[in-house]
Amino acid sequence: RDKEYGAYLRQVERGNIVFGGAAERVAVDLDPGHAVADPMRLPAQLRAVARLLPAIAKVAVIRTWSGCEGYMRDMLPVMGRSATTPGLFHAFGFSGHGFQLGPGVGDAMAEL
Repeated sequence: RDKEYGAYLRQVERGNIVFGGAAERVAVDLDPGHAVADPMRLPAQLRAVARLLPAIAKVAVIRTWSGCEGYMRDMLPVMGRSATTPGLFHAFGFSGHGFQLGPGVGDAMAEL
């Protein structure tokens, strides 16, 4: 992981390299119902990831995807029972750290 640019990569079992990060955070239009990857941002991401693995600069990108990350204004996640819907529990707004915190969050939510 490149802390300066936020780039990361890992090789999956079949040999492909999955990389991400190193992209400017932008507002998302939720109307299409899903996040859309912007191909114009890919070259900058590849350059940042190449700082970790120089050989990746010449790879063929076979697919892209994008996702939304939830950020709260105070940068603190929301966890707990819904104030309006019985039986509904919330755990969101982890500011890009949800995957890392997921197992612990699941344990904490199971205690509620």
